[in-house]
Amino acid sequence: MKRILWILCVLCEIFILTGCIKSLEDEGIYGETICTGTVINNQNSQPVEGMRVSKTDGKTITDVTLTEADGSFSIAVTPEDVHRNFYLLIEADSLYGSRDVQFTRFPFGNQQFNLGVVQVQGPVPPTVLTTSVQAIAANSAAAGGNVTEVGGSAVTVRGVCWSTLQLPTVSDPHTTDGRGPGEFTSQLTGLSVNTVYYVRAYATNNYGTGYGEQYEFRTADGLPTVVTDTVTNISATAATANGEAMADGGFGIIARGVCWSTAQQPTIMNNHTIDSLGLGAFACLLTDLEPGTTYYVRAYATNVSGTGYGEQQMFTTLSGLPNVLTAAVDTAAITATTATLGGTVSTDGGFACTARGICYGTQPAPTIANAHTADGSGTGDFTSHIAGLQSGITYYARAYATNVIGTVYGEEVVFETK
Repeated sequence: MKRILWILCVLCEIFILTGCIKSLEDEGIYGETICTGTVINNQNSQPVEGMRVSKTDGKTITDVTLTEADGSFSIAVTPEDVHRNFYLLIEADSLYGSRDVQFTRFPFGNQQFNLGVVQVQGPVPPTVLTTSVQAIAANSAAAGGNVTEVGGSAVTVRGVCWSTLQLPTVSDPHTTDGRGPGEFTSQLTGLSVNTVYYVRAYATNNYGTGYGEQYEFRTADGLPTVVTDTVTNISATAATANGEAMADGGFGIIARGVCWSTAQQPTIMNNHTIDSLGLGAFACLLTDLEPGTTYYVRAYATNVSGTGYGEQQMFTTLSGLPNVLTAAVDTAAITATTATLGGTVSTDGGFACTARGICYGTQPAPTIANAHTADGSGTGDFTSHIAGLQSGITYYARAYATNVIGTVYGEEVVFETK
């Protein structure tokens, strides 16, 4: 009995609603409305043609229409549709995501109702990440990327693009490194030395090109890498400077050697040697140096990009003076008026020893300005015989040796005549 009453109530409600709608339709107040709208791609705001627009209650689809070239559509909606909770379903085969449009309000009595712009999730380019730049040289570098999402269709090409301007695209120089998802490595070649570049990974499918984040890097200066070693064989007027060309900077070494000056950080604009080509160790003889002078030296190597220098080394040439020793006093050789002394010229300082002997006097530190003997030249031992001394007097004596640089003295000895 209750079921029968419920059915009767439902039928009565439908009859009454239908009757009310029919009455309103007859009055021109409550009739069919044409709903219009425009479908655009939410990625680029471009209209989408051929999207199916249909009415549905979630179970039954009716009144299917397609969007026009400009993305527009129109579809009839009746009051009965609204009463039965119909809504619009906008969909395509597989390129675009479906979109539901609910009837939140209904303009009864209007001939047309514009739903406005409806955005749909369209096919998208791939998603790609850029990996950091490695192996940066003067005219090359290594980069790459990772295609993490292929987007709306298969990835047909991928790689990296670069430029001296920011946000490079595939219109700029670029590599092609396979297809599909996953990681890839790219070699950037033909770069300019010491230049800032911007690089992005890219991947392309049928719906466009996706780009990864941008990285910035500077190419190497292309100069050789050089090491300056310790200076050896230092004399008063010469020395041996040593170096090694470790790397050519990507270009062949066309000259290498050492440069030196009495000022710091010498360059090839100063005195320099030219000692063969290529990589490896080398030794250079520095000549015509000034005795007793401090010099600064750097190894260098030159290629087409320029000249690279090693770290600076410092050395001081020898004084160039002889080295002389005073022999110990033999008291047995001392008389009231004479004495026998001597010395040794161990080195001539690089210049011939032209005079040697003993200088003496009654005051300490005698020089050749005082009384002195002349006992030959050159290096080696010598003996000096001194006469004309006064009895019972204390004397001071020193060996000396002279060359073109000057005169040096040995240690002082003291003796007393008989």
